[in-house]
Amino acid sequence: MQDSSLKRFIRDPGRLSAQVSGDFPRIIAIDENDSQVTLRLDVSPELSWFEGHFPGEPVLPGIIQLHWAAEVASILFGLEGPPQHVKRLKFSNIIVPPRVIELTLARHGARDVQFQIEGEDLQHSQGRLVFPEPGR
Repeated sequence: MQDSSLKRFIRDPGRLSAQVSGDFPRIIAIDENDSQVTLRLDVSPELSWFEGHFPGEPVLPGIIQLHWAAEVASILFGLEGPPQHVKRLKFSNIIVPPRVIELTLARHGARDVQFQIEGEDLQHSQGRLVFPEPGR
């Protein structure tokens, strides 16, 4: 799976952070093998996504987990636009900062990407993103 753009991100994770819209957690590491990419992320309470969600008891919104998965998949795999569909979306455990999580993305075919967010022996979310065909 490794191409030159992925190699650049592995060498300099800050490049990936700079391309994701909105506030993105610090990337601790990026690992890849033939079938998937895993980002280890430092989710700190200072991220803007926690403002108002909820005062005194911050929880990372599920829509932000989905946003991170979709944007990172689009950047790493060169997929166009936001996903057309999200299949089998499941939120299992809340993410409360500070927390280190792992976002794993596995490409299945030309347009499908399975994502999973885990941390501290808990699965937080998972789903399958279906991106539009190129040029649509």
